[in-house]
Amino acid sequence: MTPARTPRAALACVAGWAIASPAFAQCPAEGDCREVHGTPGCIMPDCCELVCEVNPLCCKIAWDQSCVDIALELCEGINCPAEGACDAAHPTPGCDDYLCCDLVAALDGWCGSVAWDAACAREAAALCAIAPCTIDLAGAPDEEEPCYERLNDGWAIGVTVPRLELGCGARLSGRCVGGGPRDTDWIALDGTGRRRFAIVLESEFPAQLLLLASGEEGPNETQWLVGLANCEGAHAFTFLADDGVSSLVLGSGNDDRAIRGGLQCPEFDPDNPPEPTDPPPVQRFGLAWRLELACLARADVNGDGAVNAQDLGLVLGAWGPVDPSVAIDPREPIADLDGDGRVDAQDLAEVLASWTGAPGA
Repeated sequence: MTPARTPRAALACVAGWAIASPAFAQCPAEGDCREVHGTPGCIMPDCCELVCEVNPLCCKIAWDQSCVDIALELCEGINCPAEGACDAAHPTPGCDDYLCCDLVAALDGWCGSVAWDAACAREAAALCAIAPCTIDLAGAPDEEEPCYERLNDGWAIGVTVPRLELGCGARLSGRCVGGGPRDTDWIALDGTGRRRFAIVLESEFPAQLLLLASGEEGPNETQWLVGLANCEGAHAFTFLADDGVSSLVLGSGNDDRAIRGGLQCPEFDPDNPPEPTDPPPVQRFGLAWRLELACLARADVNGDGAVNAQDLGLVLGAWGPVDPSVAIDPREPIADLDGDGRVDAQDLAEVLASWTGAPGA
């Protein structure tokens, strides 16, 4: 079996990306790559190029049975474009917009090889209209991790490695890649007592951010997980971390699953150099992220740096038991200050005791 290669006909499905010229003028063309037709070329650009490299007549005269035989041998796993709208779930892999299909399938291999499920449809809706961006990393020191190394992945890769230390008010930048294994950057938030933090994060790639409560020996307990859109400016929110060992974990992904492809390291690992025949890495989005961390008063529910009438209103508005079946979303104000499962007089008393007034009061 020959694995599907990175397509040369397109780099992404959004305006602003450069579109490379296909290697063969008849790629893509009308006609199913796996069926005989009287015109040259076929509808799947990647499969079309593979076949025509073996038999150029397939792109000059007609797509005959020999072309079909080559396609059946070489194009297993290539399913872009295919039947089915990209923004709707269907049981077959791929979708009908080549560029969108190619992007989503590169980032999420399930969509291009197994089925275009509801998560694929959501990914298409979220990603195929996003133009690439470059974020400003000025004033944010680099994590100093080559993208082929895993130097701050905590205990994600089966062995314990250091986590990043980020103090209150500090900024940091870095990169995340999607494969070999997927890179994650862990920020240590260990401490005594329940604490409130605020973060501001922006990224050039679709980011998955989670708060993990666990020690090196486990078990790992995910407090919350959110997917954050790339290239839409900074995402700012507050969250509470409980007593003990906590880690803020950043990687590529979304609310549904991790992204493990399409974000490749552009640097060569001297201990594992590429083969001469390896294709160059193709980036579907940028790799950079920038994060700022602040430590807040626990009663600063809305994270504006003050404890005032707005925080009081949020506590009163959330009064009563906290439904444990509702997943925590740090983008929503969390008013259970002491973590006892209720928003009650104790939380109200803490707001009043921490009162600062302005700003915004």
